[in-house]
Amino acid sequence: SNRLLTCWVPLGQIPVEMGTVAVCEGSHRLQSFQQLRKTYGAMDHERDGLEGSGWFSEDPQEVVSLFGGQWKTTDFGAGDVLIFPMNSLHMSTTNTTNRVRISADVRWQPAEDSIDGRYVGNVNEFLKEAAVSGAWKAKEQTGGDCAKDKVTIKGLRAQWGFPVPEGVDLI
Repeated sequence: SNRLLTCWVPLGQIPVEMGTVAVCEGSHRLQSFQQLRKTYGAMDHERDGLEGSGWFSEDPQEVVSLFGGQWKTTDFGAGDVLIFPMNSLHMSTTNTTNRVRISADVRWQPAEDSIDGRYVGNVNEFLKEAAVSGAWKAKEQTGGDCAKDKVTIKGLRAQWGFPVPEGVDLI
């Protein structure tokens, strides 16, 4: 569903230093993010056979310089929740402590929208397909030489007309 909402729930006290969720304010609606939403936002990591993390950028400041917006986060406590639509660019701050951050991530969508079978119900058939998806599926289909068919964020950024920072190897 393109009307999916994500609900991030910290389980206990989580200050920014422990790795909270940060959201780029307005990225789900601002005109300056429209091309990003139409390209990167329409991508499906498994369906598209994407290699690597799938992150558009490892640098939050790059996102702001390309599209605008402002990253927002805060310290979170027990009982807090953060709800945002699927087209909101989000990330985690770096956990700089020696403690583990524990949180839950729940997704919601309108009941009348179609359901992605990969995530609900009897998932056995989907797990069989997922076992040979992405890079593994390309390798299987090409007899082991999938380098020419490899899908990376770096390649997609170039295809979509977004600059790729020099010296950055976004796999």
